[in-house]
Amino acid sequence: MNERADPRLLEFVVYLVSCARLSLEEPEIYGSFRLVEGAARILDIAGELGLAVDNVLCSARESIEREKLRMIDDHEGYRAWLDELLRDLVTEASRQNLADTA
Repeated sequence: MNERADPRLLEFVVYLVSCARLSLEEPEIYGSFRLVEGAARILDIAGELGLAVDNVLCSARESIEREKLRMIDDHEGYRAWLDELLRDLVTEASRQNLADTA
């Protein structure tokens, strides 16, 4: 454990911890935005870290980039998009889990 951390991992952890601190002062909806931004960031570096990223996760990443700023002026649309993204990801996780047990 004496080697240096991968700088991409360190940057991601710093991002998350700074978001945790900021969330204490910001409007609640910013916390949600920061979480989906964190998901996008981890998907950005996943391949570089040797983690497999499939079409579902690539699609989720694209959706996040396309829709995340709706939180600024379309809270209901942002909420509906998050519900849909979550539904899609949970459906895929369930499908993969069932395939693994078959």
